[in-house]
Amino acid sequence: MAALPTAIPLVRSFARAKLSAWGVEADHGWECQQVLSELVTNAFDATGEPLPGELLVLDELAMILVQLRISAQHLIVEVRDSGDGRPHIPDAGVNDEGGRGLRLATMLAGAWGWYPVTAPQPGKVVWASWSLDRNTGS
Repeated sequence: MAALPTAIPLVRSFARAKLSAWGVEADHGWECQQVLSELVTNAFDATGEPLPGELLVLDELAMILVQLRISAQHLIVEVRDSGDGRPHIPDAGVNDEGGRGLRLATMLAGAWGWYPVTAPQPGKVVWASWSLDRNTGS
């Protein structure tokens, strides 16, 4: 999706629909949507945002890739952007408006991390995961 402010509510709707279809919305829906919103916000900031009133040319907009995956044991969200900065948890002051996204991911997700990518374009993927308790009754 294009790195625009409208991406964040679209990502939340996408996540809600996927988690509901997979039957895990009740288990991790709220946490996943919150973390995904923060990761997309960080990706949006890392790719640079268009200025208000700037003429937008779709081919020139930075793109963000969002992926949700599920296995028998894990729910994983990944957000890819073209930024080259290493994600870190900053020391956010009480009055700071930003700097809490990865701290929130640390509190709400079972784990999070990142890795650099080089193809087809350079950038990074930031991910978060949750363990799924899928007892089969045995």
